[in-house]
Amino acid sequence: MRYQTLIVDKSDNLAVVTLNRPGILNALNVQIMLEMKDLFDKLRADQKTRFVIFTGAGRAFSVGAEFTKKSMEERYTRPALANERLWQLFGHDFMHAMESLEQVTIAAINGACVGAGLCLAVNCDFRIASENAVLGVPETNLGIFYTWGATPRLTVLVGPAKAKELIMTCENISAYEALRIGLVNKVVPPEQLMTSCKELVQKIATKGPLAIRICKKQVNAASLAKMADLYPCEPELVERLMLSDEVKEGIQAFLEKRPPRFSE
Repeated sequence: MRYQTLIVDKSDNLAVVTLNRPGILNALNVQIMLEMKDLFDKLRADQKTRFVIFTGAGRAFSVGAEFTKKSMEERYTRPALANERLWQLFGHDFMHAMESLEQVTIAAINGACVGAGLCLAVNCDFRIASENAVLGVPETNLGIFYTWGATPRLTVLVGPAKAKELIMTCENISAYEALRIGLVNKVVPPEQLMTSCKELVQKIATKGPLAIRICKKQVNAASLAKMADLYPCEPELVERLMLSDEVKEGIQAFLEKRPPRFSE
């Protein structure tokens, strides 16, 4: 598999997928998401690969969606993504495709993991973080909320009060705080990150493959059963929000590297 924004290294029953946009901290744009979606489709038909480790090149796992004039223009030129409702539907399909992979998935969080980047990690079955990892949800800084089904998924992991705190304050947390609240499974020194992920793979690989697949599907279904009804509402909510002056000010402030000036 050859991609421009991903490095895929497959060996035996394991695929290691590296988000490869280190110059912009592996921010997500249309291209990387389309390439990842293509990878998900290929993995769905891959009966040999039982495990997938996702990580990021350079200093970050992913800083989330790329908010630049160029990336926005790139999206609007695609008819299938040309308005906020369609973009949200695409984001939902993308995240669901990742979450429902047949393989056991592990996020190796090697640095900044925020916004949509954190949603990628939350969609994995396990999250192992480097001691230098930083996790957070900056969306309300821009005047938007945590979309693509990210809010329900985060709430399932850390509970309503902590999810509200992370989303409403936009304060980043350390790897050890993420461990304390249940957002990650384990914290290790940076040099041990991939080794620790592969050790987890080796433990699960000795178990029955069919039993593991069924377990994954049952746990996912049970944990999101009450949240699924929220997903169809998000595209219309975001479409309305993106027409507001609040979002325009939030994005403009981000691009100008200044605090936003939201009106009441």
